[in-house]
Amino acid sequence: MAVISPVIVTNHPPGDGSVITYSWTMVTNLDTGAPIPFAQWADRSVQMSGTWGAGGGTITWEGSTDGTTYFALSDPRADAIAKTADALEQVVGAALWARPRVSVASVTSVVVTLLARKQIPMR
Repeated sequence: MAVISPVIVTNHPPGDGSVITYSWTMVTNLDTGAPIPFAQWADRSVQMSGTWGAGGGTITWEGSTDGTTYFALSDPRADAIAKTADALEQVVGAALWARPRVSVASVTSVVVTLLARKQIPMR
């Protein structure tokens, strides 16, 4: 089990800093992504893609308001975001911190990417 730091990319169009991606590569059983600040993003989607193990590995997208206790965040249908195969989901619900976590072992190499967009006030 390792804590994986995200790769952060900020130079997405429209180039005003309103869009960012965080990517974690989960490669071993029970990896946890290092948490990222989450509250300032108005629109969020998380993508999980790669090589999933044959034993039914699961990656859960989690949020926290205290940075210590984490719970599964939901998609628009109120289903927990806990995936066993490639997927792209919109994230609903507010949290101060968010992270991916391999919650069921058997993940070979899955990249979890959060795309987040904040509202830029009109000038």
